[in-house]
Amino acid sequence: MMLALAHVRMRLIALLRTPAYVAGTLAMPSVILVFLGVGLADTTAEANAIMASFTVFAVMGVAFFQFGVGIAEGRSSPWSTFERILPAPVAVRLAGAVVPAVLFAIAAAGLVIVVAHVFMPVALGAGAWARLGLVLVAASVPFALLGIAIGYWVTFRAALPVANIVYLGLAFGGGLFLSPRLFPDMLEAVSQCLVSRHVAELAWRAVADAPWSPGAWLWIAGYTVAAGLLAGWGYRRDEGERYR
Repeated sequence: MMLALAHVRMRLIALLRTPAYVAGTLAMPSVILVFLGVGLADTTAEANAIMASFTVFAVMGVAFFQFGVGIAEGRSSPWSTFERILPAPVAVRLAGAVVPAVLFAIAAAGLVIVVAHVFMPVALGAGAWARLGLVLVAASVPFALLGIAIGYWVTFRAALPVANIVYLGLAFGGGLFLSPRLFPDMLEAVSQCLVSRHVAELAWRAVADAPWSPGAWLWIAGYTVAAGLLAGWGYRRDEGERYR
């Protein structure tokens, strides 16, 4: 436990030493909300749903860019080489990346909420806020693991375009920018298989005070396990290639 906390602290310090990068990553979803989402919120219900969509979008952005691209970049650094020879299991290293991802994702989503309150007629009760927060915290784990998997499976040059494709693909396919009601049948079928769609459904139901679907939570749990296995496999693969 203490070893995992030490890795978390180390990651947080490294991130906070690059404030411009951190600020850009945290602010991007809020900027996009101002340009793309604010003008569409005519009612409180619409404002709540748009805000929920962009909080999910914020969580995804932190996972894919701050950690997916960051890990791919760090793999070539001397510090990363030294870190990998330290006596720590893969679960501890993944925890050292996932926990900061969760914290930064919450910060990015919080900034979206502040901007939404300034520019949109958002209004939620305490219960709805708690349910939305639970969804975002739970969703940050599979997204972070997917980002980590990208970081270990692709090179630094490929990480940015791959992260962009996955990030925007999940955002559009999950219905974060366009209502799934407008999807053609084929896209709707694909959307139902994306983790972003199920996270969005839970977030929309949270802000609408509607009951959750147990199936959506099962999808998120399944993606978490799959992404964790993929990230661990990528870590072991990278370790075998560099230290054999």
